Amino acid sequence: MSRNKGVGKLYDRLTPSERFRLDIEAKARGDEAESRRLVDSFPIHHYTMTDRAFSGAWQTTGGIVLTLCGELEKYLSRLDMIDVIRELMPRALNIYSVETDAAYLSGHEAGSRYAWKKAGMEGDPPGWGPLTEDGVASEEDVAAWDPAIADALDAMRERLEKADLTPAILDGLEGATTEEALSVFEAFDVFCREELEVEPEKVFKAFGVPMWDRVRDLLKRKERLSIQADRARLSEYEATFSEAWRSHLREARRLSR
Repeated sequence: MSRNKGVGKLYDRLTPSERFRLDIEAKARGDEAESRRLVDSFPIHHYTMTDRAFSGAWQTTGGIVLTLCGELEKYLSRLDMIDVIRELMPRALNIYSVETDAAYLSGHEAGSRYAWKKAGMEGDPPGWGPLTEDGVASEEDVAAWDPAIADALDAMRERLEKADLTPAILDGLEGATTEEALSVFEAFDVFCREELEVEPEKVFKAFGVPMWDRVRDLLKRKERLSIQADRARLSEYEATFSEAWRSHLREARRLSR
């Protein structure tokens, strides 16, 4: 008992930072009694400050905006990536088509030369003579070209396009990501209009958040894809924002007594 009293005499010498660190350590080791002593022995100060109902509104709204931006940026960045991939896919498909044509022609030539040689023929098979110095087939070879090859290449290109699942995959990812992004933003929109009675665009500008143009693009994407926010996710975000605001209001009422 005397030891605790002796230690207690030192509490008033602690700086706020030291007291905070010791309180963390006490809570970490489960010493609730020590934590209580640290808190109860803290010097009491009286402050003059801006009305908590006003400053707290800014602080609470700032926290909500920060949460919103973290969540929204995750989905908007994903949509940006999907757009880039979709833009690059025609080029990639063209490369795949060229490589497929080359593979088919190489196989056809190898088979033609093998059959020609097995048949006891001399020289090059029709359509497969040596290339010119420019790396193209001679006029004779072009004239001897089997029309069936062109038909086969056309059929392969058609099959390649049908087998390409990337557009469908990207469409699915875009839809799901847009739905998630809308769930976050529309919950914030409800918060701004119902709790703050201010348009969300003005809140963005007030906090210096350079994201409104991207939000506008999101809303255009919503119209283009005819996608709605996920109701369950929307309700979760609305509840989160609403609880943060109610907590601010409770604190403001407590301090105004």
